[in-house]
Amino acid sequence: MEHKVIVCDDEKIIRQGIRKIIETAYDDVEVVSECKNGEEGYKEAVIHTPELIITDVRMPVVNGLDLARLCSGMERRPKIILISAYSEFEYARTAMRYGVSEYIIKPVNRFELVESINRILGISETSKAGAEPADSVRDNSVIGRAKEYIDRNFYKNISLEDVSQKVGVNPNYLSSLFKKQLEMKYIEYLTELRMEKARNLLLNTDLKVNEISEMVGYLSTKHFTRIYKEKFGVTPSEGREK
Repeated sequence: MEHKVIVCDDEKIIRQGIRKIIETAYDDVEVVSECKNGEEGYKEAVIHTPELIITDVRMPVVNGLDLARLCSGMERRPKIILISAYSEFEYARTAMRYGVSEYIIKPVNRFELVESINRILGISETSKAGAEPADSVRDNSVIGRAKEYIDRNFYKNISLEDVSQKVGVNPNYLSSLFKKQLEMKYIEYLTELRMEKARNLLLNTDLKVNEISEMVGYLSTKHFTRIYKEKFGVTPSEGREK
């Protein structure tokens, strides 16, 4: 059975890019129409009754949210992947009310889009055209770049969102990669790295505890001391004495 998809974006190059991603990844998913706004998208949805619509949020005439709202009243209601360059949560909240299945931040990551399509259309790993090795390589690359960025910037106030933006994936997706690849949460990885750096400084320098605390990303020495003790069973001062 062939899955029908409609792509809506006011930028032709993005529509064509999404079509190419789909045609490369699948043998049984067809882009039946490309539309430059939500009005065209809704008319094409009525004609083709697609299983899935991939649409940008900001488009002229009828935007992506309004397209989702219109489609929510259809008898054969399509699933929707909403794409936006804007990561404000109000978009996502509004989208959920209209039954949007996935919300992806631009620039569109090829592997993230394919993973979203798989979930929505119920496509298994074995039914994809060579996707499993590609996914594995992609995941290793993403987590490698994320670790490299964190290792260079661990002393800064960096969030999961900051790192995900740097490596070009959705924060939720990056969070799942940390759990799958490293068997720990993002914050656990960052804390582990900071604690090892702090321990090395304590044992090999004469820097004061408050100086080391700031050097590894903690403005509060009290907070740093508590985390250090949780990790190593002793306070920084006690660890240095040993």
